[in-house]
Amino acid sequence: MSKFSIETRVNDTLIKEMIELDKLVFKGDDIGAFDKCKEWVGINPDIYTVLMADNKVIGYINFIPITDTAYNKVKQGELKDYELSIDDIVAYSSHRPLKCLLTSIVIHPDYQTGLALTRLWKGFINKLKSLNLTIVSVIMDCVTEMGEKCAKNYLGARFITNSNNGKIYEGNIKELL
Repeated sequence: MSKFSIETRVNDTLIKEMIELDKLVFKGDDIGAFDKCKEWVGINPDIYTVLMADNKVIGYINFIPITDTAYNKVKQGELKDYELSIDDIVAYSSHRPLKCLLTSIVIHPDYQTGLALTRLWKGFINKLKSLNLTIVSVIMDCVTEMGEKCAKNYLGARFITNSNNGKIYEGNIKELL
């Protein structure tokens, strides 16, 4: 059995591995683009929580605080996560309430039994706790069954509307923090 570890900051190598993982789980535009991911990390270096096993990326969560305008556009199905610009992203701050977009929860197909997801989720929550944030709401555009399951089970999210290739859910993470 692999020993899991959590990385809370990414470098170019980890981003490339996350994109390769995307290719196993997502299709089309939902697969991350290296330049876009680098751009986002340049605005907020804490947006990724990465699960490692045997020195390889086997899962990650991308959780981005965004502007109210971007949040409302995502909620209405007018803005996809991969369309976010640097102007839509804000830095984590413990001084103001944040609205966040949970863009990805990805686990390698060989590790989707629950233990890996549980370890990744715990690492993610611990990271958020250490940042001492006030998160008022979370939006997700779920394009996989696993995404929907996480939205409902971990965030108590409610269905808002259909998007072009998924379903938009809104929930709250503050009970977990």
